[in-house]
Amino acid sequence: MAWHDETYIIGEKVQVKNEKEMGVVTRIDQERDLVFVQFKRMREESYPYPEAFEQGYLVMKINK
Repeated sequence: MAWHDETYIIGEKVQVKNEKEMGVVTRIDQERDLVFVQFKRMREESYPYPEAFEQGYLVMKINK
């Protein structure tokens, strides 16, 4: 995965480890190295970027 082109990640569904439901990547803050995932009921969580993807904590479900 090319981490230099994050635009295709935004809006994609992700499965988060230890979460029942899937979330959607809403934004990436490169200054603070965070990726934000929004779940149902408008709950938004932040995770370290790109470590969360590399360590398997976030798994993308890309629609082609």
